[in-house]
Amino acid sequence: MKGFIFTGYTDMRKKVSRYHYFARCQGETIEIVITNDKPVFFVERSSRAQHSDRREVSLKTMAGKEVDAFYFNSQVELLEKKQKFESQKIRTFESDIRAHERYLMERFIYGGVEVEGDFEQTGKRKVFMNPVLKPTTFHPKFCDLSVDIETGVGGELYSIAYYSNHPLYPSHVYMLDEKSEYKNSDDIDFFVTQKELLSKFLQDLQLIDPDLLFGWHVIGFDFEFMQKKCLEFGLDFHVGRTKSASRIQHRNGNFYMDIVGRVVVDGPVNLRANFHDFANYKLGFVATKVLGKNKDIEDDGKVEEIERRFREDKISLAKYNVLDCKLVTDIYKKLDLINTLTERSKVSGLCLDRIGISTAAFDYFLLPKLHRKGYVAYNSFEIERAEESSGGMVFSPKTGEHSHVAIFDFKSLYPSIIRTFHIDPYSLISNATNSLQTPSGVEFSRTQHLLAPRIASLLEERQQAKEYGNNSLSHAIKILMNSFYGVMGSTRSRFYHPDLPKAITETGHWLLHKAKDFFELRDLPVLYGDTDSVFVQFSEKPSEDEILQITSQANDYFSGILKDEFNITSFLEIEFEKIYDKIIFPTKRNETTGAKKKYVGFYQDKVDDPVDFIGMEYVRSDWTALAKKFQKEIYERHFYQMDIDNWIKEFIEMLEAGSFDTLLIYTKRLTKAPQEYTKNIPPHVKAALLVDHTGPYRLKSVSYMITNKGPIPIQNKIESIDYAHYVEKQIKPIADVVLYLYGKSFDELIKGEQLSLF
Repeated sequence: MKGFIFTGYTDMRKKVSRYHYFARCQGETIEIVITNDKPVFFVERSSRAQHSDRREVSLKTMAGKEVDAFYFNSQVELLEKKQKFESQKIRTFESDIRAHERYLMERFIYGGVEVEGDFEQTGKRKVFMNPVLKPTTFHPKFCDLSVDIETGVGGELYSIAYYSNHPLYPSHVYMLDEKSEYKNSDDIDFFVTQKELLSKFLQDLQLIDPDLLFGWHVIGFDFEFMQKKCLEFGLDFHVGRTKSASRIQHRNGNFYMDIVGRVVVDGPVNLRANFHDFANYKLGFVATKVLGKNKDIEDDGKVEEIERRFREDKISLAKYNVLDCKLVTDIYKKLDLINTLTERSKVSGLCLDRIGISTAAFDYFLLPKLHRKGYVAYNSFEIERAEESSGGMVFSPKTGEHSHVAIFDFKSLYPSIIRTFHIDPYSLISNATNSLQTPSGVEFSRTQHLLAPRIASLLEERQQAKEYGNNSLSHAIKILMNSFYGVMGSTRSRFYHPDLPKAITETGHWLLHKAKDFFELRDLPVLYGDTDSVFVQFSEKPSEDEILQITSQANDYFSGILKDEFNITSFLEIEFEKIYDKIIFPTKRNETTGAKKKYVGFYQDKVDDPVDFIGMEYVRSDWTALAKKFQKEIYERHFYQMDIDNWIKEFIEMLEAGSFDTLLIYTKRLTKAPQEYTKNIPPHVKAALLVDHTGPYRLKSVSYMITNKGPIPIQNKIESIDYAHYVEKQIKPIADVVLYLYGKSFDELIKGEQLSLF
């Protein structure tokens, strides 16, 4: 059979080695069980470590010391021996690798798998015992189920709804009806007790047997609530595919779920992890932005309306409940999220529930290659640490307004540097002969390297993905390639070495300086530079042919100097990104020097959205809608040469008259419960402490306004808005940047006029 392994685990309860994998095949999900493999780690051959299954192997550490392999009957035995060796000051190597991941990576299985062997039918699922696994290509179509619950202010479970792509079980609602006033229908089942409701849902979940569970804050709210209720009612919280209970853990402000045979795809977490940026991640807001639809009950007055519907109209509450499930599924579908996650799994090798761990993805590729070169790796967190790299080079911008400014950037700069200079951990230790030196003086082997060919194949695969319109694959490859520098520069990586990030970033600095030299030698001033981009000013707007010509010359220039100075082939590529008719680089707040990573660009002939805001308040979630409205309009008035002074005064008059009251809301996340803040309590926490918050879940964010009595949450009655605060903190900083271009200031314009009245 062909399939796609989407989750797996090592059974830690057994005294013998046992790995489990779940793979989605054509129309069904199978389980693969491996019992004929032994977990392994390595110890230096010179060590006096004692073990019954110690074997001599042709491997050595990255420091050149020979090692022996230590094999174990189970992962539990391995961990016990590791702990014992550590107490004896005996160093182990690769003892922190997950055994079931090692089994797949050593066979170069990247999601797609061909399974050859016998199986037993266990219930509805085929279970293959010790089959032969081979890599193949396969794109799965998962069975998914989106789940959402509704709760009462007293902590009651009112209802559970699901929405699924299963052909026989598309959607259903389980509703509490203690008085037995309603009759069951095809879409809704009613229950006299919460225990019966929850038990029936968990039972039906096993019947539907989805691969993926969708939801919105579904781990930290819905499933955590169910887990607590199961404990209260004496039920087993079985959400996975085995009888072992699922467990939810809370670490560093995030929720994690141990679940067997399924993967939970939680909305906000996965949208952020896949670079979908929203001002806030409430379901209603995201649904409106992505789908043009909102929730059946909006956030304002949500608790009261849920209570009313539960008392008076349970059918309507059921409709709301299942609609939330459908909204989540529709958002995922519109954003192609599941395809993106699948493609990321295919290019990284990691299962769906592990793809966000870039160090593990790096291990998955590099470890098997390193072994075949005769080396073993260190354990993570057991190598010497040094200061992290300096990061990308930034030239201070030339403040003010400029015309005809084009942006040129290095395409995939850090991956291209790695490929060009053969930078990777293996190349670093193989540099004794025929070495190549980077501009910072770090030496790498010209012939012994592993990462450069990987990047070359990924770039080719990405180009093909673009040609075939596979945006999910293209995006997945970009994320993976961009992680390579971060992993080699991370002190959490087993392959960390200070020379690796140093070689990459300082080569980037050198290239940016060379790019600046290239343009300025042609009388084209560079106004700003940031990591991989240079902002180049032309005396007049260049033609398309002129842009193509200067871009070609730049690439020839870098090919030449890399060949002349380093005797290497350049895989760097400068490309033209865009050109602004006007661009403004603002100063830092209350300073005269330029602010980095912030600018406003203007396209003269563009009708829709002619102004680009980069790093400005307009694109930041911690500023109010008032600030964004003001900033957008003041820059448009500036670029179109319209009156600004009188308009600012009129804008403030309208603000103080209450015309913009709906735009004055701040929304900020809470990283912990409001009561846990004890020192330097910020305004949003002060507001959160005033929220009449009841229910089983922690307040995760707060929306509030500034009044003359301080910050007040919008749930409370808002009186006496502090308009002076909004003028001073939201209007003035934005206005000053534009007024500075005219030799004016906000205080002179507004306060000066007020003083003249006296």
